[in-house]
Amino acid sequence: MSDFGAGLNFIIVGASVSGLASAIALKNSSHSVLLLEKARQLGGTGSVPNGSGCAEIPPNGTKILLDWGLETALKANSAPISGFSAYKYAAGEASSPDQLGINCWDPELLSAARGGYSQFLHRDLIHILYDHALEPSAKGGSVSVLFGAEVVNVDCDACSVTLRSGQVHTGDAIIGADGANGVIRRVLLEEEDESPESDVPAEIVAYSSLVPNDLVRKHNLAAVFDGYPGCTVWFGPNRALRTFPTGKDHDVSLLLYTPDSSETGTWTGEVDKNIMDVLGSCDGHIQKLAALAGPATCVQIKQPYDLESWVSQSGRVLAVGDAAHPFSPGTGHSYAVALEDGTFIGKIFSHTRNSNRVPEFFRAFHEHRHMEKEYIFHMTLPDGPFQEGRDAAMRERHASGQNLLHGDLKQMLEDYEMMYPLLLLAAEQPDNNPHRYGYEAADDADEWWISWGRYRDDAAISRGPEGHRPQSGLFNMAFSSFTSQVPGTESVKDI
Repeated sequence: MSDFGAGLNFIIVGASVSGLASAIALKNSSHSVLLLEKARQLGGTGSVPNGSGCAEIPPNGTKILLDWGLETALKANSAPISGFSAYKYAAGEASSPDQLGINCWDPELLSAARGGYSQFLHRDLIHILYDHALEPSAKGGSVSVLFGAEVVNVDCDACSVTLRSGQVHTGDAIIGADGANGVIRRVLLEEEDESPESDVPAEIVAYSSLVPNDLVRKHNLAAVFDGYPGCTVWFGPNRALRTFPTGKDHDVSLLLYTPDSSETGTWTGEVDKNIMDVLGSCDGHIQKLAALAGPATCVQIKQPYDLESWVSQSGRVLAVGDAAHPFSPGTGHSYAVALEDGTFIGKIFSHTRNSNRVPEFFRAFHEHRHMEKEYIFHMTLPDGPFQEGRDAAMRERHASGQNLLHGDLKQMLEDYEMMYPLLLLAAEQPDNNPHRYGYEAADDADEWWISWGRYRDDAAISRGPEGHRPQSGLFNMAFSSFTSQVPGTESVKDI
């Protein structure tokens, strides 16, 4: 089997950001993609408008959208920001909020990174990616999407998935982009004799809601929540708030971290409690903004079990995005990492059409996209010596005209995590570039190919491991059936 015959057939589970990004990048590398989404419509269904939260995309993610030719859609649907202001969450004595400092992004750094900060409504970003995935490809790749297609079983050895409808789809490779609670992560957990219960609750939840910009301005809150430099972060004992000007209208998205709730749900399901009910003692500006907020969602935050491998033992199933490395809500790089995951997958598979190389390429993804902790959730430190040291350092930098993030608090935060591991949450970043902005996922994939992948013996690889043969025929049969209606699903677009 030649490395450059017909394209491979990929099954992607989940029309998430990482799933759609993977579909786009694989299509651009001349492969065929079947995207299975269990919801009946893009973005899911629920009582809260789909995806009303903020999709915060830093430069390393923005430049991927630009590389895909999406500059017009980006400018028309996002709110650019210059940085963020930090305040104390608790009510102060003065009428204005108690400011800890300002952090502005270096324009030269952003220029070198080939992108700025862009803030979308989640639903707008999903639709932009979806529309782009379905555009015809001049390179021969294709994407087909099936809604209402809930995967209930994954056969890693046969490289097949079974839907609740009973349909079975088989391909050369399966990519799981269905999130931290999805079926692909559960399969990988089972292979490691673990379960979803291995994720440890952090005793804190994230509430999300949205305030229309016209209400923000009507109630004289724009100077704080939609002024320079853009976002706000409110530091409090065991709770915190982040706000973002979001989308083309600069609506203000709220993300509240609080221990005052046992509710749990999804990003599209309205919870019983109003966000006002769980604010606790806070600055008056927060109270005024929260009083204007629409329906709220609530998601439990957990410290996820760290999978030893994002690749199944068969080598045919891979987890990407939150299915591989779950992020806590509001993590600054979660969307960028999802876009990078897809970009890396598409680029590395531009170098082969050989289905027997799938395990090797999937394991290269795991090796190169491996994550390490970056401490960013020091917003919720309880009052005490560490909080006092953090605040003093911020105020000192602000007084001297320095950026809030100037310097290094990492050692202090590492010491704190050893004492209170569930209150200091950690995000994850690829460990090969701690500053992130300059990271190029496509270049990283090419580096692996140049250094390792191209030296493999294609003839030996083509014979493949005994007992496994390419499944492209079955996959093509599955593709040919998508033009018909499946009971309980919506219609499907073929390209």
